[in-house]
Amino acid sequence: MVFVTSAGIAAARSGCSWFGAARSPAALRRTVCSRRPQQLLASAYPGSRPPHAHEAVHHDGAHRPGERKGFVQEMRVVAMRLHTKDQAREGKQEESALPITEWRPTRADFLQFLVDSKAVYDFMEGYVAGEASKGNPLFKPFVNTGLERGQALASDIAWFRDELGYQVPEPTEAAQRYIDYLRGLFERSPEAVLCHWYNYYFAHTAGGRMIGRNMENMLFGDGPNAKRFEFYKWERDVKQILDEVRERIDEVAKDWPREVKDACLNETGLAFAYSGTILNNLAKRAEEPAPAS
Repeated sequence: MVFVTSAGIAAARSGCSWFGAARSPAALRRTVCSRRPQQLLASAYPGSRPPHAHEAVHHDGAHRPGERKGFVQEMRVVAMRLHTKDQAREGKQEESALPITEWRPTRADFLQFLVDSKAVYDFMEGYVAGEASKGNPLFKPFVNTGLERGQALASDIAWFRDELGYQVPEPTEAAQRYIDYLRGLFERSPEAVLCHWYNYYFAHTAGGRMIGRNMENMLFGDGPNAKRFEFYKWERDVKQILDEVRERIDEVAKDWPREVKDACLNETGLAFAYSGTILNNLAKRAEEPAPAS
């Protein structure tokens, strides 16, 4: 699974998604630094208007695709439309410029990716746990789900430091911008955060695992004793965990007004764009050898 997807994906036409590398990583990073989320989203969909949830409404204007099956299915429908056409039958976006098979990051790039990922997961998990401890019914169901990644990432980062001698870098500006955006969203529209939470965690269990295996094999070998990272392991069957979490999301969202659900769905493009900036740590071409002097 290639971090393919936010959360998962090659969601954006620029390739900014868990499934694909950004068509212009440098340009996207510059946009992230602008602190303007809508500008970030526009950069992920060059030459076209960014998709919105209301565009997925059935022709009669009465129902969203997947609505009758629950809110998770609604989120899935919108997310799948942001996949590239070669990744999913429902995909609407063009193929990314740099396919995953051509990614050639270094071990240092992979470490930076782990550090950035941990920063985002730590923020999400810390905020959700804090709100749950206050009795917030929106977030209580999403504490200790089994999907949490902070501790696993801490272990992997420590391995780089202790076993390979790497100095652990600080999170990049891209990671901090995503955290800043999430912090503001928690305050002004907490229900909409669920879109980012869903896409970031669920994408990691699908495309993310594929990408992780590719990186492990490329950078650390594929033999029986090759390094396998905790980031891509769960304490129990992840499919069972996902089923449980889907039920929790549907239960939490079942009584939301339509406009609240749509506000949540409309975060999907930004969820993919921001997560894509984290994935850009890996979406790199092989460095050209220096010309002989």
